[in-house]
Amino acid sequence: MPGVDVVSIVDPDPEKLARARRVVPGAVTRSSFAEAVDSTALDFACLAIPVPALPSLALQAVEAGVPSLIEKPTAPSEEEALAVIEEAERQGVMICVGHVERFNPAVRALKRKLGEGAIGRIYQVHARRLSPFPRRDSMLGVALDLATHDIDVIRFLTDSEVERVFAETARRVHHETEDLICATLRLDNGITALLEVNWLTPTKVRQLNVTGERGMFVVDYLTQDLCFYENPSAQTEWETLSEMRGVAEGDMIRYALDRREPLLVQWEAFLQALRTGSPPPVSAYEGLAALSTARAIQAAGDRHETVLPSYRTLAAT
Repeated sequence: MPGVDVVSIVDPDPEKLARARRVVPGAVTRSSFAEAVDSTALDFACLAIPVPALPSLALQAVEAGVPSLIEKPTAPSEEEALAVIEEAERQGVMICVGHVERFNPAVRALKRKLGEGAIGRIYQVHARRLSPFPRRDSMLGVALDLATHDIDVIRFLTDSEVERVFAETARRVHHETEDLICATLRLDNGITALLEVNWLTPTKVRQLNVTGERGMFVVDYLTQDLCFYENPSAQTEWETLSEMRGVAEGDMIRYALDRREPLLVQWEAFLQALRTGSPPPVSAYEGLAALSTARAIQAAGDRHETVLPSYRTLAAT
């Protein structure tokens, strides 16, 4: 990115460091974050590492006074995430959580449309995030690894907190944690949300539906498409056609958007906040909310009961 220099790359794996040197020849490689902090004056750091290691490195960055973009879900548990938040507040160090889907142009356009009242009152949000089974170092289950994306987007679009959750979870391929969830969320403002997430579908699906008084918005995260399906206003008098398409239909609009790489947009927003001293585009508290709701989904699936996400009481204490 213009105006940004990669000065240090950290990884304990020598092979990964060798690959990094080929991609960014000018950067110095280190085997530990402490080495990078001690040897280089850093304006900021990006912590994109396996989730169990995130809290300790985040605390190292905070203690060194280095603002950081921390990949979601921030930590394996709410208590560890809260410890990072509290220390960052004590030290006055900015941290931002990498919830990249907020920066998808289709999601940002939908946020504007909802703010303009294009759909009226929101009734329901339905998110589907389906994938083949991945192979990577850290896998904490689809609730933390995948559903946190949609939980954050739902809070972002509705401007409401999660009141309670219920979920059914299953382990079909993964032997240690859930690889399938069907969850329902109740928000403070009365909106209901559905989450379908798995690592079992042969094709990748990334879709979000928002249904309201005047119709339904549909987001395709992968193609960055935003469509609006208006409530029926025209009658279909041809009986054969009405059997296939329904007795009435409304207009369908596919919006023309400026499509950009969401990760790049996220970095632009983070760096702008750093330069201007404004709040981070995704605060640590918002990261905690998504993490806590995902953990509540896991608990609801294990206990077969409704669970209240703990982030609301944790942040208040």
